[in-house]
Amino acid sequence: MTEPDSVSSDRLTDHVAIGLLVTAFPEAAVHEVLDATGRRHVRDRALPAHLMVYLTMAMWLEFGKGYERVLRFLLSGLRWARGGWPDDTIPTGGAVSRARERLGPEPLRLLFERTAKPTAADERPEVFWRGLRKVAVDGAVFDLPSSEGNTAAFAAPGGVPPRARLVALAECGSLTLLGAAFDSVDVGEPALVARLLDRLGPGMVVLADRGLASYELYTAAAGTGAQLVWRVPGTFALPVLGRLEDGSYLSQLRGKGRGEHVTVRVVEYSVTGDDGASELRALVTTLHDPRAAPALELARLHADRWRVETLFRLVRVDLRVPGGVLRSRSAQGARQELWALLCLYQALRPLIAHTAVIAGADRVGFPPAAHAVGDSARTAPSP
Repeated sequence: MTEPDSVSSDRLTDHVAIGLLVTAFPEAAVHEVLDATGRRHVRDRALPAHLMVYLTMAMWLEFGKGYERVLRFLLSGLRWARGGWPDDTIPTGGAVSRARERLGPEPLRLLFERTAKPTAADERPEVFWRGLRKVAVDGAVFDLPSSEGNTAAFAAPGGVPPRARLVALAECGSLTLLGAAFDSVDVGEPALVARLLDRLGPGMVVLADRGLASYELYTAAAGTGAQLVWRVPGTFALPVLGRLEDGSYLSQLRGKGRGEHVTVRVVEYSVTGDDGASELRALVTTLHDPRAAPALELARLHADRWRVETLFRLVRVDLRVPGGVLRSRSAQGARQELWALLCLYQALRPLIAHTAVIAGADRVGFPPAAHAVGDSARTAPSP
């Protein structure tokens, strides 16, 4: 075992981040997922499985740093958050790598899924529209280290390095994640969204961009009982079956089979960009009554999905160095890191929401939250 150079542990932001991990994922909950996946009783006193769960999340807080440095950072924060940690010895990077392999991705997946649920139904306008919970879907692509294992599991077309595609459902306003799925970049967003349909249901209105528009996915999503407001490409054939009083009209989405079709309501509107150019957009929706769902309101409602795009900018930029990639060269390790990132995001959401209240803002991203906590560190006494 080695004793690496000391890492500064007096930043309040570090302690708060680790404290939030422990608060969001108490040790008892971590032990439960380890028991459920058969990973708890690993014979490693220096690197027990529950410590490795926290380490995989902490790697995103100390992105690009070596295992030993991240472990020292984690143990320092845990001492502050939990009132102590039993062992000061820092195992080698090789030992950490082997412990990560033994842990695997499943405990992190189960831990994330425990947090993937809607916030309280308090009818906040940023979360609800006309009594429906606003849910948006979006995706991102992550670069992976080139290796035989990653290439086999996350093959990318054209011989480019392996990449993973991630799709998530998020509650608008709070940006709490309700579900996530990822796979090789060869697996399209519609296929990943189809894996998340069990997260949808009555009382929701789901906002999606044109990359998901298809008869098959639309009808499957509508079958969950959720209402849909989805943008469609300009190439979609949408025959006018009947004009409605607010300028929208009824049409049909048609499937591949003979006679397959579903009635939709179409809302068309123009958006003017910063350059002054105007773009015509079209939405299809299950909300057919223009009095219960006016066209102008639907156009404004759909714009709320940009907040989920903000979410993906946060996880790709603010928690990572620009252009960075995941560190794992094995497919299981890459999956573990992605589930850990999703867990970390869920853990940091309360801090972001609390900072927004202090700042008097409706929403705030990771950098403002970190800056606000950093400001408090300059005046707060050391723990």
